[in-house]
Amino acid sequence: MECKLDSPCPETLRCEASEVEKTVIGLSFLWALLSHLVYVARVLLSLFSKISWVPDAFTTATGSSKAAASSAEHSRISTSFRAHIRDPELRLVLLGPSRAVCGCLRDSLLGFSAGAFIPDKESTTWRAKVDSREVTVVETPDLLGPTLGVRQRAQETLRSLQLASPGPHAFLLVLPTTYLDKVYQTSAHDFLSKLLSLVGEEAASYVLVVFACVNPQGAYSSLDQLLEDDYLGIKAALPVCGKRVELVNISPGRSMDSRMVEGRRLLDRVVDMRAQQGHYLHKFLQWEDEVRTQLLNNMAVLLAQKLEDMRK
Repeated sequence: MECKLDSPCPETLRCEASEVEKTVIGLSFLWALLSHLVYVARVLLSLFSKISWVPDAFTTATGSSKAAASSAEHSRISTSFRAHIRDPELRLVLLGPSRAVCGCLRDSLLGFSAGAFIPDKESTTWRAKVDSREVTVVETPDLLGPTLGVRQRAQETLRSLQLASPGPHAFLLVLPTTYLDKVYQTSAHDFLSKLLSLVGEEAASYVLVVFACVNPQGAYSSLDQLLEDDYLGIKAALPVCGKRVELVNISPGRSMDSRMVEGRRLLDRVVDMRAQQGHYLHKFLQWEDEVRTQLLNNMAVLLAQKLEDMRK
């Protein structure tokens, strides 16, 4: 129907519906733009194996714009997407030279068998409810070995952190108790150093070294015996990991119930770690929060203006 000036409009409701439809379309576009920008930021970060300077550079570049924003405006909008106070979920990242052993530990933690699945190129997330606890296990590809290139190793490290968002409560460095000393000329301290070079030295207090027995023959019967023999030179790594070391028997020949007992013991240890220090917040996740929050604030201002215009 044609609209005429200075005449009552019988299509008021239809016009208002059209305005709402335009608003919804505009919001959809802004959300798509937000997702695209965050994806671009992740790709840029993945190009660098050492990215500690990137968040600092971003903070410097955006510092003036943040200072210009009013405190009243930011008080209405939360500056963090992540709940740090109540965090009932347990989030773990598994890393180790043997992905098959990591898979055995994954099954023991979650209480079900995922078969022979082994992540080849990308990190994989597994979730389950164990004793009324939501448990997320991020299984990584060969981050500590030679099969991944530098760029892919850096990207998958960041992906594993992202999958454990808002941050892992523990990094489980999984080391077999048999054959590893013969196959790899690498000590436990060297494996730990590689892990920290990927996720940051600040993560040392979040590392739990797990010696996993998957072959009963020649395996250690107790952690004290393993430490006394200084298997893989573990004594040199103790000061770095805060003496957080466990020994579990997760041999595939054992029943799932028996293996789950070992898994629950590790989960209880992670619960204690969570109670002491919460989750690990990498600079990548912190920067991602800042980008998302800034975009949310900008979009909220646009939406508020649109709603105000509709009221007039």
